[in-house]
This record gives sequence, C-alpha cells and structure tokens, in this order.
Amino acid sequence: MARAKRDPVRLGIVGLGNWGGRLAHALRQVEGATLAACFARGSERRAAFAAAHGCAEAPALEALTGAPSIDGVIVATPHSTHVDLVTAIAAAGKHVMVEKPLALNQADARRCVEAARAAGVYLQVAHYRRLLTATRAIKAMLEASEIGRLHHVEAAFNRPFGPDPKRPWRDQESEAPAGAMTALGIHMLDNLLYLGGPIRRLAALSTVLDTSTPLDDMTSVLVEFANGAHGSIATSLRLPFVAVTAAHGDRASAWSEADGTRLFTQAAGAEQRSERPIEPVDGVVANLAAFVRAIRTGTEPETNGEEALKVVAAFEAIQKSAATDGVFIEL
Repeated sequence: MARAKRDPVRLGIVGLGNWGGRLAHALRQVEGATLAACFARGSERRAAFAAAHGCAEAPALEALTGAPSIDGVIVATPHSTHVDLVTAIAAAGKHVMVEKPLALNQADARRCVEAARAAGVYLQVAHYRRLLTATRAIKAMLEASEIGRLHHVEAAFNRPFGPDPKRPWRDQESEAPAGAMTALGIHMLDNLLYLGGPIRRLAALSTVLDTSTPLDDMTSVLVEFANGAHGSIATSLRLPFVAVTAAHGDRASAWSEADGTRLFTQAAGAEQRSERPIEPVDGVVANLAAFVRAIRTGTEPETNGEEALKVVAAFEAIQKSAATDGVFIEL
C-alpha cells in the first residue's frame, strides 16, 4: 500500500481556516514532512494561506489531488463535507488525514472507509487525544494488569466554545448534532473505546441551557461496555476548560488530566492518589507525525477508518438516544 518513499513526504491541505493554520504550524515540527500545497474555494484565502505557510496554491481540488508530487492530503473542513472530500481524494490515489469526526453518520463514514480501501490508500482520522502521554500510560497500565479488572472509564471535556462569528458553521445544528459532543466529546468517545473496548449499549441526554445558540451545550453519556464495565462522558460548550480521562479497576485507578499532560494513580488500598512524572506531547503534532510515518513506512495508521467508524457508530447512537430522552441504544 505504501507509495514510493520520498524525502520529505509532501502533503496538501484542504480547509484553510483557523484549524487549517494550526495544522500547518504543527506540520513544521514533523520531521521529514512538508506542506506543499493548499486549497480552498476562496482565492484570497488561498493566497494568504500560501504566503503565510510557504506552499503553493491549488486553484481547484483536482489540481491538488492530481499533482504527482503530493503524497497525502489533510482535510480540515466542516464535518458534513468530509465524505465527498475523502472519497474524491482517495479516488485520486492520495492518502487522507481527516479531522474528527470522520462523518456525522455511519453511512457516510462507511463510504469513506470503503473509498480508501478500494483505492489502496490510508485513511487516518485525527483522534489524537488517545496519543497523549498520560492516556497512553493508562492504556499500558491496563495491558499490564496494574489497574486490574476494569470497572469504569470516565471522561470529561469542557471548553467555552462559541458562538464563533469566525467559524459560524460550528454553531449550526446540522454540523454539530448533540452539541458539544461533535466538537469536544468525540475525542473522549474515542478514548472510551481505546481504553474500555467495544460498547454494548449507551444512553445520552443533550440539552440547551444557554439560549444564545441553538446548540446543545451540555451532553452526558452513560455507557455499558461489552466486557461489562461502565463508562461515562460529560461535555459542555460553556463550562471552564477541562480535559480528563480516567480508568478505575479493582487494583488501581489512573487519571489523565490537564489534557493528557499529567498522570495520577491510586492503588486500591491507598487513601489518596499520587502523580507520576511523564513527558507531555503535542497531540496535534503527534497525529500528523503518525500520518507521515504511515505513508513513509507503509504501515496502517492506528486511528484508521475502521477505528473511526466505531466512534461514528457510537456517536450516531448518542444522537438517537438524546432524541428519545435518554433511551438506551444497542450498538
């Protein structure tokens, strides 16, 4: 599946807004990669982005995907546009890294996965918070039986996040079903799957508390995993910033806090927890580095389309449950 190796790996980007700029800056920290070209429909935005990041302008998507020198394409556009862009880029024979969620429903997510498979290219989704050091450490503790039998995985992700006149699409219900879950909680949904395994069923409540926007700004999810353990997610568009994931077992508990930069543990017999030293990483950089590594080595990305499809399946179940006032949905 790997393309011919090239030094550096040359990438294009589609979607040149605020987050596109963040990705372009992050890519500068990835060894052996360069941002070669960019595309957006607005010519002024393309020109400004190209000048700011030292890449070429592509006047059309086909010009970007048709360039033989481009190895892969980053997609940083509104959620509802992902399916058409991913399928077109894959059909052109380019590897794809797309922002999360892969799609807003399973049907579109499957189209993306099938397009990449048919074209023989890699599809990676930016579920990068599972790559953060403290979360990785919890996974290692689970695999080493240090936590023991898993009983509960919990996660919370809150951030005051709108309305945003610079990115009005984020405040549209069509782009953000279940409100905060689409932009924020989707990261924690992937973390629950990463640490807890397959989900058997879930129930969700999603509510508008601040009527300045139609989006649900508080969403809560209760999960039962296939292994019998429980899980929970709380996510808000209005509360102060917090990003925490924790796993609790019959031997110990472990917390990934401060967005994966701090790790706390507590043995079952202890009265209080203690902090373990870790070396934090930039998750955005780590995600891009993983994409570049997949292209260079011909190795399937960890957060590939199949993994992302599991997230979308659970995300769609959350939407269905919230629409029925918290009825459990089987996955």
